[in-house]
Amino acid sequence: AISPSIGESQHEFASLRSVFETALEAEIAVTDSIHDMVRVCRKEGDIATEEFLRWFVQEQIEEEFVARRTLELFDVLGEDKIALGMIEERVLSIEYSAEG
Repeated sequence: AISPSIGESQHEFASLRSVFETALEAEIAVTDSIHDMVRVCRKEGDIATEEFLRWFVQEQIEEEFVARRTLELFDVLGEDKIALGMIEERVLSIEYSAEG
């Protein structure tokens, strides 16, 4: 296996919303990579590995949903302190419901 190097991560953001925009971009890139692996499994007829990857596919659906939903909440509620508290509450409820 070849593990590509990981560049330096971003530490400065213009706003809390931009953190979630960056996170969504990263989740989409991970999803694309996992889908590429599934396509290779299908091409090679590697059913066992494709089944193994099924959990990762499902996890990415959830991760992208949370990031997208959070951005929608920023659109609706804004970014003042009260809105941020409401967003946090809703995001945590989304994550807990996905776990159960």
